[in-house]
Amino acid sequence: MTEDSQWMREVFDTTRGEEEPAWFPDAQAVIDGGDRRRRLRTVGAGSGSLAVVAAAAIVVGVAAPDGGGRSTTAPPTVPSTAPPTRSHGTVLDQVDFIPVLYKNMSLVSGGRPNSVDVPQPAVSDMAALLSELDPTSSHIAPIPTRIPVKAVPFGDTNGDNVAGLQVNADWTPDGEPAGQGGTNLPVTPNGNLITRFLDGDDPKFQPAMPGCGAGDDLGGAWSTLNPDPSVFNGPDRVAWSACDQRRLGDGSILASSVKSFGPFTAVFVTRQFPGGAGSVETLWLNYSIKDAAKDVAPNPDTVLSPSALTVQKLTAALSGNGIVPGLKAAAAVTVPPTLLQASDFGTGWKIDSTGTPNRPSNLVTDACAGDQSDLVGTTVPDYAFSGPTPSGLNVRADVLRLTVKTGTGAGKLANLREQAETGCGTTTVTSLPSGIGDGGFVESIPGLPSRPWNVFIRFGDTVIQISVNCPESSSGFTQADKQWLTDLAVKAATRFTAKS
Repeated sequence: MTEDSQWMREVFDTTRGEEEPAWFPDAQAVIDGGDRRRRLRTVGAGSGSLAVVAAAAIVVGVAAPDGGGRSTTAPPTVPSTAPPTRSHGTVLDQVDFIPVLYKNMSLVSGGRPNSVDVPQPAVSDMAALLSELDPTSSHIAPIPTRIPVKAVPFGDTNGDNVAGLQVNADWTPDGEPAGQGGTNLPVTPNGNLITRFLDGDDPKFQPAMPGCGAGDDLGGAWSTLNPDPSVFNGPDRVAWSACDQRRLGDGSILASSVKSFGPFTAVFVTRQFPGGAGSVETLWLNYSIKDAAKDVAPNPDTVLSPSALTVQKLTAALSGNGIVPGLKAAAAVTVPPTLLQASDFGTGWKIDSTGTPNRPSNLVTDACAGDQSDLVGTTVPDYAFSGPTPSGLNVRADVLRLTVKTGTGAGKLANLREQAETGCGTTTVTSLPSGIGDGGFVESIPGLPSRPWNVFIRFGDTVIQISVNCPESSSGFTQADKQWLTDLAVKAATRFTAKS
């Protein structure tokens, strides 16, 4: 799974644990704490909560199908603002709504709020999904609510700011909470339905590519059915099925994938609305998610057998006419001409997220290194792209521009390289060919789950970083992919120096 997926998993575990307080992001903590998304889990158990906060700062967004900026056409509105009712109360009483991504972190204050605002269309979508999957309202076990959730219409500042919304639902044979053992893990049959709304396309899913994106983020975070015991937090040895895709009448793309091992089943379904209006996806597990949250294999005692939900039921529910984009679509993206454009990466590449300067300005190349606090400003622009590498790997790339104090650029790059070469973990560092900017290097970190590659190029007191994450299921970069990284550095230098 990706590092972001692990943090999202910790969000779930923290917010659902009976002994834990509810979590809400603190914008200043994000800035002060630094970007931990790409750090190894082995840094220590204490880093989890901070990493969760950092993950919330990630800006989610998408380009329109032509590879340019996202359409700003507003998705359909839902007339009523009243929470949809079910036979055992409203949908807000039965499931757990957790905003996990925001468009603008400056609008998110720390502390314990009086309520959590979520867009009404997402609430209505959840009610429609549950009505289709559990029409008698006899299987969804209500989740205790610590902070009230308030449904707000499009146009509400807080609701429109949500870029990613995760909704967790517990499923049991009788609708009562699953029994717990001495470890606080469920010991009776129960399943979990996890739904995620995004304010644009899911960057891990590309209609032109063979995969559904199930192996990353939502699907990869909790669906490890048969982990490799010889590897810490090892990858699943069970593969997802080939992606089944079809286009709906409204232009939406519906895609699904499944995998199973013994009695365990995982089903992943995603619906991408046309014109960059947003996406919604679901992950069904016929066993307790709490086991995965504790990094242990699924417990056979918690399996619902036969599985209560199938890929046919989930695709039917998610393809209904009543399902609309749940979040306000993000604004169109324009990348400055001095930074890499989608076309620079190659055919099939598109912009994935806005350039709002939300990312903390701490640059760390090693899991155990201290924060880098010598960058100018509190945040840095972060533009994200996705598409295929020359070998066909569907990857995500982040491009950042970082400025250091006057006269410290050369020392900064040297410190970054030393940090990469001497820090914990297995890291490979290769110098860029001479003549590219004022020097730079390429870093490979195979010890991280997504095996990222980082390219650093210096221009005086400015450092351009290109960070590329590989799919977990991939076999790694080929020589052609590595050459592609060097070529990107050349293009980045050409664009940056052309500004004058």
